[in-house]
Amino acid sequence: MGQNTTKTRTVRRPARVVGLVLAVIVLFGCTSARQRGEPTNLAGSLRFRNEDTFRYFHEVYRSGNLYQDFRPVMVVDAIYEDMQYRRLYVNMLKERFLIEGKEAERLSAQQREQFRNSMDFLVLVWGGTNDRVNLHKGDASWKVYLRDDEGDLIAPSKLQPIKSKEPVYQFLKKYFSGLDRWSEVMRISFPKLDKALLKQTPGEHPFQFIVTGVPGSVTMQWEDAGLFYYDREENAGRR
Repeated sequence: MGQNTTKTRTVRRPARVVGLVLAVIVLFGCTSARQRGEPTNLAGSLRFRNEDTFRYFHEVYRSGNLYQDFRPVMVVDAIYEDMQYRRLYVNMLKERFLIEGKEAERLSAQQREQFRNSMDFLVLVWGGTNDRVNLHKGDASWKVYLRDDEGDLIAPSKLQPIKSKEPVYQFLKKYFSGLDRWSEVMRISFPKLDKALLKQTPGEHPFQFIVTGVPGSVTMQWEDAGLFYYDREENAGRR
């Protein structure tokens, strides 16, 4: 009889951040993993710059492992793309590609619109072998859900694999070590009601990102639902 165990790392609400680099560092990961020996989650591969970036990273990042018969069968890292990250991402693009004026404004407006309409996660997964998990395919043996702050279970609206050739990935390689351990990285999006626009407060439940299959489930939790609805820079008083 197999034994399933789930290990999940969760970090409590951190302080407000000043250092910002890590938000960009973490996101997008890699697409090719070969010969991974054990489930070392993303945090162990990061080169932290300072305490502030460390705190910011632990606000948006969660990880979880699923074991069967003491063997890892699913390793998951999930990073929520809040507005802080989105600003950092646009700033990185403007600096690296010398983007200015209307094009820079367009990129910023695009990120604000995406934040209003969807909850986006950068997700890195490894399925215990060198075989791909292929979460984005209809016949995948693993499914992904988000349980929101009202307690409702939501299916993803989009699962988009991220390719290692993308410019942002090349930028991230300067900050990450061990990227080739990860078999897949993708952006997974869920529909969102814009509570900030409607002047509604978040619900009482924490957000839970769930990867589930026949062997079991990995559940990662964010206690502060405001992270998913509010721009912390514009709503500094909300906690």
